[in-house]
Amino acid sequence: MAFPHDPAGSFRVPEFIVREKEEAYVAIDCVRANWVCLNRAGIDLLRSLPGKTLPEAVREASARLAFPAGETEKALRKFLAELARKEFLSTGAIPCECVERSRLLRPERLHEVWIVTNYECNQACRHCYTYERVANDRRRVRKEALLAMIDECRALGAEVFYLTGGEPFLRGDLFELIAAATARSKAILFTNGTLITADHAARLAAHRERLVVQISLEGPDEEANSLLRAKGSFALAMEGIGHLLRAGVRVGVSSTPTPQTAARLPELTRLLAGIREGGRGVDYHHIIYVLDAGNAREGRTARLSCADLIDVVTGCKDAVRRAREDGVRTGIRITNDKIFEAIASNGPRKDMCGAGYTILGINADGTLHPCATTMHDDSFNLGGLLDGRGSYLPGEIGRLWRESAAVQRIRSFTVLPGGGKVEDLRYFHGGGCWYHMRNPQGDISKEHPYYPAYEALTEKAILHVATKDIPPGDPSKASPLPRIYSSMARTRIPCAGVRKTKDLSVSGMDNGYCICFA
Repeated sequence: MAFPHDPAGSFRVPEFIVREKEEAYVAIDCVRANWVCLNRAGIDLLRSLPGKTLPEAVREASARLAFPAGETEKALRKFLAELARKEFLSTGAIPCECVERSRLLRPERLHEVWIVTNYECNQACRHCYTYERVANDRRRVRKEALLAMIDECRALGAEVFYLTGGEPFLRGDLFELIAAATARSKAILFTNGTLITADHAARLAAHRERLVVQISLEGPDEEANSLLRAKGSFALAMEGIGHLLRAGVRVGVSSTPTPQTAARLPELTRLLAGIREGGRGVDYHHIIYVLDAGNAREGRTARLSCADLIDVVTGCKDAVRRAREDGVRTGIRITNDKIFEAIASNGPRKDMCGAGYTILGINADGTLHPCATTMHDDSFNLGGLLDGRGSYLPGEIGRLWRESAAVQRIRSFTVLPGGGKVEDLRYFHGGGCWYHMRNPQGDISKEHPYYPAYEALTEKAILHVATKDIPPGDPSKASPLPRIYSSMARTRIPCAGVRKTKDLSVSGMDNGYCICFA
């Protein structure tokens, strides 16, 4: 909704910071997660407007900006009206109150549900944060119970299911679970890819309109991949990718950068960009941020610096660009880059993620969790879903989602600093994954190990989105007339390709987008 704009009133503008790229100026309103991109005349005029009336602004613009004769008031009125539409100018009060999400959001509708199909795995990865369960726990929810849970989650609004493990292909009824998950929803299957045969790929192809298979790889060759995964797994995973592509199944690849492997991940992106089987290529390469837990903690593979994380994401993006410059026909995306561009492009302000609001996780031990990242951690158990015979208790997912004390605590997590001002980009990126924080109820900028990376990647994305359509050498950059090149769309955006829950908050608040998992 546009700010009030009365030509007889005095002008007010929100507080903003300015970033410059190639003589274009991006004014960023951190409190409202909003920005507008202007030329030099535009940013100078915006800075001069607070407290002025329209006649005062016209007089100053005529003197300072050398407008063509007779065009000053006409051009200025048009510019000011556009600023108001972009929520960067008002003649009414601009509220500055920052309200935490728990006072605005309610669990209106699920969006995604993670299902741990089983804990057992045919590998023992050195960065696996659930390794204790993988090594020792053989519990799994029976097929009939899982099918009932999938139906209930869909009735609660779930539009996408993530099937993960352990290694899901060690579960004999996996294809029946995939059929249920894709019946009226999308599904992403997470696997290390080493057990996928041509027959498996053919069976998965029956669901290819709604299914993506995401395969884990940690480097561009056996040497790099085996630093974290089992020896010989690189060739098997690559073979699995080939089987899937030839069967027409969509394939993504995920990697978890560690100090041992981060530098070579752009090479993996370049390798993936060149793969083409059966007329298909790999859809995306996704970077998962390693958790300091399980084997990652024991093996010190979680000690990745923010600088290295930024280098990985930007390096993988550059690898795609270079591949295309070399003539490679590829549609591969770096999903992290696309997530940051979405964050920079659209939406109301974001506060933490959708864990416990739009996201739930069903664990292989029959318990409900707020998201995928917490599946290994009993302290985030929202409650049990099974009776003494292992059958699902009808309605229990919905009841726990709305009422459990544990989920209420998670919904109280917020990026809102205690009484402080918002002067960074936290309301754009939403803070990333709260589970990385040492204290999830502390100041995210101090408690989150990857916070500087989120800030840097968000700013890079804002500058890219704001300036990408300005032609090189555009003469309007030096024009005396103010110009708005682009602005942030004030609408919600889809997550994982489908619509998220409706925004009911008057002040425009949303759950953030999960940067850890795509």
